[in-house]
Amino acid sequence: MSDVPSSVEHLAKLGLNTNEAKALDALIALGPVGASDVHRFAEIPRNKAYESLEKLAARGIVEVQKGRPTLYRAIGAKGVIDHLLETYEKEAKQALTVLEKKQEEQAREDSEEIDGSEAYAWMVHGEQGVHRRLAELIYSAKSDFFAIGGYPPTYLLAAKTALKAASRRGVKVRPVCMIRPTLSLSDLSPEDERSIIEYRTIKAIPTLQSRMQPHDEKIMMGFRGTSGLGAMVIIDEEVAFDILDPGKDPRRVSGLLIKAPGIPRIQKATAERILTLYTRKI
Repeated sequence: MSDVPSSVEHLAKLGLNTNEAKALDALIALGPVGASDVHRFAEIPRNKAYESLEKLAARGIVEVQKGRPTLYRAIGAKGVIDHLLETYEKEAKQALTVLEKKQEEQAREDSEEIDGSEAYAWMVHGEQGVHRRLAELIYSAKSDFFAIGGYPPTYLLAAKTALKAASRRGVKVRPVCMIRPTLSLSDLSPEDERSIIEYRTIKAIPTLQSRMQPHDEKIMMGFRGTSGLGAMVIIDEEVAFDILDPGKDPRRVSGLLIKAPGIPRIQKATAERILTLYTRKI
């Protein structure tokens, strides 16, 4: 048996139910025929054949000629597909409008929760889910996007289209990639990526340790030891998204989304202070 989907399966994916798809497939194959012919060719009950043909006619993709018997004719293969695609696109746009409205309502509720000092945390699982949520957060940014991760900047590069769009609409965008001092930037990233991502490396560790506060030293050791598989993201100083990627199984990737008064702002301020004091731009 062939693994190639039949025309009926393709039509069903464009929004027709199984009987409608079979009836339309029969009309394309047979030309102008009555409901009885469709019933026999498509192997669907006679009443379902008639019902499906009438529904297809109501959609505008089947023409009807009254008589004894009543004849049905598809408007042509290309006409059928064009009509279904137009309908599909229209329904998709209407669905998008409704869903975006609900999303905006939820965003307002979340904002009210934050303003009311209500903490909120949500765990995102799986590599694809983390990529999707990061893109959503970037597109939702109103004024500021800050991120820091190690090399390679997997998640930041995957979101570079969203980052460029955010920058164009006036969002202050600063994604930072920390690389090891032993690596050469010329070997790491093409010029167009460097226009999006700020690459930094740690200053000489022995020199820094003599004047570094214990708390700062712990943070710097974290920066130095990072494998780059993950990132800390701050949106509008209100939302934090911490990505953890063990680098072995995409299913084990996770992201912790935190909306809490003050915490993302503190995280960002701490990271930027450490970057300024103890790292240098490449």
